[in-house]
Amino acid sequence: MFNNKFKKESVATYKATYKEYEVIQKEIVKCSETLFNERLSLKKVIESTLDFVNKIRNKPLEMETKVNVIQIEYKKFENTVLEIEIEVEKALKENALGAGAGVAAGAGIAAFGPTAAMAIATTFGTASTGAAISTLSGAAAANAALAWLGGGALVAGGGGMAAGSTFLTLAGPIGWTIGGGAIITAGILSNSKNKKAGNEALEKAKEIRKAIRTLEGTKEEILETNKLTYETRLLLKTSSETLSEYVKQYDYDFKKIVDSNNGLLLKDLGTLVNNMKSAVQLINRPIGAKA
Repeated sequence: MFNNKFKKESVATYKATYKEYEVIQKEIVKCSETLFNERLSLKKVIESTLDFVNKIRNKPLEMETKVNVIQIEYKKFENTVLEIEIEVEKALKENALGAGAGVAAGAGIAAFGPTAAMAIATTFGTASTGAAISTLSGAAAANAALAWLGGGALVAGGGGMAAGSTFLTLAGPIGWTIGGGAIITAGILSNSKNKKAGNEALEKAKEIRKAIRTLEGTKEEILETNKLTYETRLLLKTSSETLSEYVKQYDYDFKKIVDSNNGLLLKDLGTLVNNMKSAVQLINRPIGAKA
């Protein structure tokens, strides 16, 4: 049959390229989980540092204002995590009951687990609207992550989870079963025109390669952010614990520190507050926001 060999080789290329995509996607999920856990650890340090700073009395207005902004940003991350956790649990229950969109969401959880969904929703990628996932509401963020993890598994006759994986710019076209690991080649294989089918397979492989390059760049950003988060956590923890001992000597009274002319301690306290500000920005900064 004319072009039969071309068709088989093209489909084989398509499948091999997709396997490469699966590998990088799993690496992305693993790195995202590591980053998510590191951000949770940083969150705890920010919380304890806030407790210390809030114990200090008679702080100047400028410092009070900065601390209030930090607390708002801290709560933003805390609330986002809580909302997404609720949505993921909801998706798990709906999947167990076989309830519509819950089945689609469950595909992502079954493939990678609830922690992966939490990690993706809080730290990874951008939505098709250009808005970072972590800036979306809890429900939208969770659904976006689950769609990507599950490849946007489609419910019968419909668009499934936000029309499947197109919800994220980092995912492939509608119809790819990303999370499940399967490749939908039925449409190509059933095409009776070998040349057309072969060209279609090569075109899809080309699209997958573009997605792979995007994910490779995203992986690097995740690794860099994780390193920065780790370093920030250690710095903030060490400085907070050290300064707490010094400030304790002044009964946690900022005025007494000023009266003692301890300029170094005042400077260090200002630096601590600035480091806290950087820390909360870091836990809220979405991966891919600058893409």
